[in-house]
Amino acid sequence: MSVYRFEDKLPRVHPSAFIAPGAYVVGEVEVGEGGSL
Repeated sequence: MSVYRFEDKLPRVHPSAFIAPGAYVVGEVEVGEGGSL
């Protein structure tokens, strides 16, 4: 999982969320409990 800040925005990812190995999570994003990307 690649999580990146954009300007002053940082993604929030719940520990139970699934993020695919090739996914990028950038900026003001929230992936909640049980979420997947």
